[in-house]
Amino acid sequence: MKPVVVDIVVQAPPEAVWRIVSDIEHGQAMIPAIKSIEILGDRSQGLGTRWRETRMMFGREATETLEITEWRPPREYAVSTDSHGCCYRSVIRVRPQGSGAIIEFEFGGEPYTFVSRAMAFVMGGFMRGSIEKMLRADLAAMKDFCERH
Repeated sequence: MKPVVVDIVVQAPPEAVWRIVSDIEHGQAMIPAIKSIEILGDRSQGLGTRWRETRMMFGREATETLEITEWRPPREYAVSTDSHGCCYRSVIRVRPQGSGAIIEFEFGGEPYTFVSRAMAFVMGGFMRGSIEKMLRADLAAMKDFCERH
């Protein structure tokens, strides 16, 4: 699956935006689709942080275990998970933009089972549009939260 990449301009300093969007433990307060976050282990930020996240996806609750697999403060981090025959990877990037910042969200997946490859082939276009819509909603929530805090 070719990654979906969306971004949004935020009227807040890049350092403040990074502090907020990299705060996994409190993500539920920022993004309405997230129903719960449970930190697994003793790390709540940085490389190796793992958590169980329940969120609304496509009208249903979905729970996944996620892990920060790349950590480059104060500009980007990557989150990975393995689910339903696919390896998924999300990257959040924060870039300066004038007196504010740009948040970029990249999401992609690689199917590795026959069934997941077939589903990706059949549903690719439909899923891409739905994923982009979900990412844009998350970015709008991040923007609103960053500009209020």
